[in-house]
Amino acid sequence: MKIKYFCSIFFFILCLGILFSHAQNNINSSEKKYINHYFLAEKHKALEEYEKAKKEYDVCINENPRESAAFFQLAKIHFNLGYYDEAKEYALEASKLDPKNIWYLYLLIEIYYQNFEFEKQAQVWEDLIQINKSNQIYYLEAVNTYIHLELFKKALKIIQKAEKIIPENENLIILKSDVFQKLNDLDKAIEIILSAHKKSPKNLNFLQKLSELYVLQSKYELANEIYYKILKLEPGDPTALLASYKIFQTQNLKSKEKEVFLKIFKSNKINKEQKIDILFEVFSDELKTNRYKDYIPKVLTECILTYPEEVMFYVILGDFQLLHNDTEGALNNYINAINYGLKDKLLYEKILNIYLVNNELDQVLFYSNQSIEYYPFYPIFYYYEGLAFMYKKEYLEATKSMMRGLDYVIDDPVLKSEMCATLGDNYHKLGNDKDSDKFYDLALEINPEYIIVLNNYSYYLSLRGGEKNLLKAEEMIVKCLSLTEKEPRASFLDTYAWVLFQQGKYSSDLSVQLEKYNLSKKMMILCFENGGKSAVMHDHYGDVLFELNDFIGAKKQWGEALRKDPGNKKIQKKLKNF
Repeated sequence: MKIKYFCSIFFFILCLGILFSHAQNNINSSEKKYINHYFLAEKHKALEEYEKAKKEYDVCINENPRESAAFFQLAKIHFNLGYYDEAKEYALEASKLDPKNIWYLYLLIEIYYQNFEFEKQAQVWEDLIQINKSNQIYYLEAVNTYIHLELFKKALKIIQKAEKIIPENENLIILKSDVFQKLNDLDKAIEIILSAHKKSPKNLNFLQKLSELYVLQSKYELANEIYYKILKLEPGDPTALLASYKIFQTQNLKSKEKEVFLKIFKSNKINKEQKIDILFEVFSDELKTNRYKDYIPKVLTECILTYPEEVMFYVILGDFQLLHNDTEGALNNYINAINYGLKDKLLYEKILNIYLVNNELDQVLFYSNQSIEYYPFYPIFYYYEGLAFMYKKEYLEATKSMMRGLDYVIDDPVLKSEMCATLGDNYHKLGNDKDSDKFYDLALEINPEYIIVLNNYSYYLSLRGGEKNLLKAEEMIVKCLSLTEKEPRASFLDTYAWVLFQQGKYSSDLSVQLEKYNLSKKMMILCFENGGKSAVMHDHYGDVLFELNDFIGAKKQWGEALRKDPGNKKIQKKLKNF
């Protein structure tokens, strides 16, 4: 490339040299000097040696200040270097010396654009009109610039001149309508377009402009009539379909809105981004989601067939399926989105949650591991990994995952308290009471009303026994029951019953024992009244009744517990020794 570039420069300079050598035979010494320095300037400019080129052009100007070319070249150099004010000075001087040179005026237009001097830019377009009255581009650009400046009278003045030179010009007609639209004279704007439409009834630009104006006047029926004409001329026209859809929404014409909705998704002229926007709009409104629920799966399936690598269609269909309890379908589409390259945090969370709820723990481990590779500082993925290990009873691995994730929790107290609570559970399973208590305390420090921790921590302390542990256990379970007073839970009532029972067992005072056992019995009755039915609960109740000398009742409860948990050796032993 470089060889070709320098060959071109050499050929250019050689041609200039030959040309100037012929010219120098017929000119005076001043002109010779001008030509020599101009030649050198062009050579330096071609080699991008701009400072040297500028010096040579300056010599040319000093030698012949009435020649415009050197001014113009200096203007171009400064413009290309981004020195617009300097470029403007040289371009104005060049144009003053040669006012009909259109190239000088074109450069001025570019300079004024960069300097945001739009009114001066418009004036240059008017100068160009004077040079060439038949060039329609000059009129259109002048009008556009005046409209941008909101100088509507000047815009109309140019339009009136143009109409004499280029009558029935489509762009000019639309611009004229635009001017009256900007002046809030919509009737006049419509009149202009209607007149043009009568002469060219199949012109889509006139029809689209007319529909736009009717919408601005809230004349939706007329707008829809125009859209109907557009769709007859151009089936699947995206502007007409999208606008009709919006109008029918505004008019609350649900059946027509639905009809156009389906046409939009069948149209190959409406791009996938516009379709995605419409789907997001539907999903953001519960009423619309219900209205389209019978069509959305088919529409999205068609979109997936048309755009198989567009991940958002898989995500949207997955969200719809999840909303309608089709977790298997949702999962398949989320995984397709992942496989096509969408490594999105929220998407991974949805996949992990579905697998966790389905108890597919190996899949939870697979996708949590994959998500950690992409988002190593995102703690929720370590949390899912830890839960999977915990449910697989791999408590040591679960603890490692939770501890790694805990280091990355910064502004999420809910997640932090949940991870601490899970660590408390895991350390309990590992028989490490010290660390179990430490993390339960941390969880409650973050969230003092964490009812699950209040219950579990209380129960585990009651199992250990001891006056201090039982006092703390009672405080926590009483608080837990107070927080759930309006919606009592059987498991929480069972825990309180067991704490009371253990307090009775550890007391040497017979009256205290009796009081605690009776209170425990009362809690167990409440537990069953609120849906309690587990083997553990019946076992606990049997122990309470036994201490109250209700041996028949105890035997009955232990028997029910064994029926629910046939392999429980501890209960079998109680019944055998009864």
